[in-house]
Amino acid sequence: MTDELEEAQLGPLGTELGRGGQAVVHLLPELQLPDVAGSLVYKRYFGQQSAPHGLRAIVRVRSALDQRGRERLDTIASWPARVVRKDGVVVGVVMPLIHESFFQKRVLPGSGRAVNDPREVQNLFVEPSLAVRLGMPPVTTADRLAFCRDFAGALAFLHGRGVVFGDVNAKNALFRRAPEPTVMLVDCDAVRIKGSAAVVRQLSAPDWAPPEGTILTQATDVYKLGLFVLRALTPGPQASTARDPDRLRELFDPAGQQLLRATLGENAQDRPRSAEWYAYLAKQTPQRRHTVVARKQSEPARRTTTSGWRRNRTTGGWERAT
Repeated sequence: MTDELEEAQLGPLGTELGRGGQAVVHLLPELQLPDVAGSLVYKRYFGQQSAPHGLRAIVRVRSALDQRGRERLDTIASWPARVVRKDGVVVGVVMPLIHESFFQKRVLPGSGRAVNDPREVQNLFVEPSLAVRLGMPPVTTADRLAFCRDFAGALAFLHGRGVVFGDVNAKNALFRRAPEPTVMLVDCDAVRIKGSAAVVRQLSAPDWAPPEGTILTQATDVYKLGLFVLRALTPGPQASTARDPDRLRELFDPAGQQLLRATLGENAQDRPRSAEWYAYLAKQTPQRRHTVVARKQSEPARRTTTSGWRRNRTTGGWERAT
């Protein structure tokens, strides 16, 4: 099994599913890969890729797994499966298509326009009744605990394989309630593998910046996991910027409160591992069945934001939305 494909091997490009400042994503209606279930997409970068070795290292994380491990990875992350070359230059990656269950069909208030948006985890921070009015599904506390458990489990899986996710934020993870509540990490071509350069500079969204600064590590991933847990379990006003662990006093037992305080502390060496978070949250929720579902094409998604920050399409950095 090769980790690389020539662009000519991809076949005809299908529907354009998304476009940003650094890449465009197309459906690949004819390409099939023996180790990937379901449909595939091609993310083609604009301009020459500045860190091709970083992309190759990301793809090798998946190809080094056995079949069960690859299936597990594909349920928790939209992970690059192949590097794509053209004229000897790395120009993009092939990835599994994100399943339609992570998208939300809704009618926008006011305009009445129908959209099919990615169900970003930022919607979990909104006051629940407002989220429902905006077309999001109702979410229970049990659902929220399951989202937190699986977010922790996804990071634990990646951390165990030398991955620093880096830019954990409100827009690069999606959630669904059915067939079972879970999350999926996206924008995985921006992760860093220990010993390899990042494909793009790893940044922190302003509301997610760790206390130790700009160098991102597995410890900063855990800090941001703690922010996700805090914000997802205490939705409402100021939830998207909350950092005070006392917000969870009524929901968490003393062990959970201690775990959260250590996670959000300034000393990175005192933070628990993501696997410890998974173990704690797994005790609070029914065990998840790692179901592998066939992927179907989803309509192009319109990106939204509630945090007051957005990516600059030219620089790739974060800027305040206006």
